[in-house]
Amino acid sequence: MSVHRHAARPARRRGRFVAAGCAAAVLVVALGAIAWGSGIGRDRASAVPSRAASAENSPMSTLQGSEREVVPSACDTLGKSVADKLAPGADRSATVANQSDQHSECSWGLYGASRSRQLNVELRAIGAGDGTSGTGVATKTFEDEWRSDRAGNDLADSAKVRDSRGVTGVGEQAYVVYTVDSGARVGEAIANARLANVLITVHYSGGDHRDTKGTPLSSGAATDGALLAARDVVSKLESHS
Repeated sequence: MSVHRHAARPARRRGRFVAAGCAAAVLVVALGAIAWGSGIGRDRASAVPSRAASAENSPMSTLQGSEREVVPSACDTLGKSVADKLAPGADRSATVANQSDQHSECSWGLYGASRSRQLNVELRAIGAGDGTSGTGVATKTFEDEWRSDRAGNDLADSAKVRDSRGVTGVGEQAYVVYTVDSGARVGEAIANARLANVLITVHYSGGDHRDTKGTPLSSGAATDGALLAARDVVSKLESHS
């Protein structure tokens, strides 16, 4: 079983998915949509850390977007057509533990004998702290997670990072990391994007031919799928800013 754990952060970061093919019953929890937070415009030029860092340490970064005090429901923010494309026929489950107006998480899971797909979308509104704006704290959190994910911190012994890169055109900062768990035969992509003080994190994983040799979800399919979901969520947030 592949487990990806993260240390405590300003808002909880989802751990790695349970390995595909595990016998699991997915509980579908009805979660009402959280009201869209009204954007709060601020002059963040002095609050955001220096942009002089290299692309390796700080993927694509520009100043745009407004800070939010709340986030909408992750289940309702991702378009149904995107969820159906990435995890067709999957059960949807709202993750309610530790949620608040600043944190929403939703999962789609398909566990078949020969094919599995797991999709998770998490939204976190990062608050200000110690004299730093929410955007500044979110930027620091994003960069910490970028370093941790590309280093493969806390991966199971059988899982390894196969690819990692910064991404342009998805929010203000974004990256994607692809890992393969050779034991579970699962491929997973993590796409993380920042829009002002909101972090959008997508996990997309799975495998095929699990009833025979088992083939991890490929790098192209996993990263394209995770980024497709991230772009869809970012566009929804931008349209309601």
